[in-house]
Amino acid sequence: MELTKENMKTSTVIFELSRGVMDLLSSYCYSIYMSMLLNPANQAGWSDLISKDLMDKYWVFLANLHVTVGLMKGHTWLPQPQKDALPTGSSANSSAAHGNSGMGSKDRLHVLEGAVITWTKQIRHVLKQDPEMLLKKGRNPEPNAELQFWKNKAANLNSIHGQLGKEDLKKVLKFLEVQKSTYVEPFSKLRKEVEEARDEANDNEEFLKTLSKGINALTSDSTDFETLDKHFDAILHNVLLICKHSKYYKTPTRLAVLIREMCNSIITQATKFINGPDVFNMIASEEASECYDKLDKTLQVCTAFQKTYELYRRKAAENGGEGWKMKPEALFVRLDAFRERCRDTLDFTRMVMQFTKLERIDIGGTKGKLLSEMVLAILGEFNDAVERFKKCPI
Repeated sequence: MELTKENMKTSTVIFELSRGVMDLLSSYCYSIYMSMLLNPANQAGWSDLISKDLMDKYWVFLANLHVTVGLMKGHTWLPQPQKDALPTGSSANSSAAHGNSGMGSKDRLHVLEGAVITWTKQIRHVLKQDPEMLLKKGRNPEPNAELQFWKNKAANLNSIHGQLGKEDLKKVLKFLEVQKSTYVEPFSKLRKEVEEARDEANDNEEFLKTLSKGINALTSDSTDFETLDKHFDAILHNVLLICKHSKYYKTPTRLAVLIREMCNSIITQATKFINGPDVFNMIASEEASECYDKLDKTLQVCTAFQKTYELYRRKAAENGGEGWKMKPEALFVRLDAFRERCRDTLDFTRMVMQFTKLERIDIGGTKGKLLSEMVLAILGEFNDAVERFKKCPI
């Protein structure tokens, strides 16, 4: 429908949404709308089939809403099955034997098994999350993403652990066990996986907290790039201690992700210090010498990180550190490519500095004027080549 001046007031609804709009919607759906739908006076004229179909679909909506609200808060919330399906009484055994008046045993079994399937999918999704996923997707995360990942995963698994310990969920599993459901054993194994993953996440988060200060110095916008290499020793010494004392964060996979993320931070800081447009602008402003010094400093900082890593890799080898046994080319593939680009740019800048000297050449003698014009022609061709090079896509 097209909005016009005439139908604007009658065709639109204006209201204010609070920050917790999804929490408010969830509260309304569970308290107000649920009561209205369950009120027999509002179901007058409905057949049992229509009533059951409507409520089943409404419970599916509530479950999805519950999950969405949890995800918006950064947590995995396991949706509860509809109340009629929940086992009641002092034990799940008595519920299994006598049942609830609102739902038959087979229907209840079907609903509760569906709930377990949903929980399993949610929990599996959390368990398979790995900090290396961003790297595999071609992104370039920095080490603060590693710290945040384990913090979030620990909080998520702690939340799931708490939900798995609730009485209603235990009754559901007990009921399914009495009914000899095939979903009980796989879900029990999944709960053990949750405990193991929870221990790992909490352990990793606790140890990685000690890197916060060094990582902040490495990634901060206020960090002076020219002194960035002074932080490498402290950071990698801390990593060495983590690998030595942590129960989980000492494998080659974990260390490889962290080192690659540190390389990403160094590259990010380097591009803030000097980047492609800066190079051309400085050359155009006759500041090629300063540009050369910045590029040279960038190479020094990148090389210093690799040398510091190699120093601590040898220390780890002396102490039997298993996590440091990785090929350097696998860790520094992006940093090496960046260093190679810096070397090429450095050579280019050096060439510009050399050709710029041709402007001041004045050759004497009988053929001096001709030779001077030839030199200026060469300089002009070089400047044209530089301009074409500027237009090349980065």
